[in-house]
Amino acid sequence: MENTLWDAVIIGGGAAGLSAGVVLARARFATLVVDAGEPRNGPAGHMHGYLTRDGMAPKEFLATGRDEFTR
Repeated sequence: MENTLWDAVIIGGGAAGLSAGVVLARARFATLVVDAGEPRNGPAGHMHGYLTRDGMAPKEFLATGRDEFTR
């Protein structure tokens, strides 16, 4: 991985970062998402106002996003 030439490097693996990563990866760009793994909304029990995911736990949302990105 140390010699990989990335087309895009995204800083932050929250909702926006993972969404951008998925779109770029689907367009076949070599994409790296860098994240510390400690989301600011991690302690919250659920999210509100996110299209199709209202009420979902933030940790579950990020796990789903990471899974989709790595595929």
